[in-house]
Amino acid sequence: MLKTFFWSALAIAVLFVVLYECGILMPGGLQLEDGDEFVLMTLVELATLAAIPLALYMFRIKGIRQKLVSDPARQLQRYGVLRLLILEGGIVSNTLLYYMTMTPSFGYMAIILAIAMTFVYPSQNRCERDTAPDTPEHQ
Repeated sequence: MLKTFFWSALAIAVLFVVLYECGILMPGGLQLEDGDEFVLMTLVELATLAAIPLALYMFRIKGIRQKLVSDPARQLQRYGVLRLLILEGGIVSNTLLYYMTMTPSFGYMAIILAIAMTFVYPSQNRCERDTAPDTPEHQ
């Protein structure tokens, strides 16, 4: 299920890219005043900068770690989806904001989040490691 969620959210972002690049949706439809664009860009940049470390270190947070070890299947699905949603929500929103405003920084943030996605790919080995009892690497 986590792999399906991983790939489907990325596919949505790629679908938006294709729709905008093929001219089906018109880019640049959201025209903001300079001050409003700056505020939006700052908020999204801060959210992106907070999302990456949160998603990467989420399974090391003590409370979440204990839940993952005590009820692996259920909690891995819950927190795994949350982790992916944090990153993929940012990818989709930054992709849309890039095409709606044609401001390159939104595109760059989407690319940075996509790179961060490689570190949370839900492989079988990673899932087993994330739900294993505490080892020195998780302390």
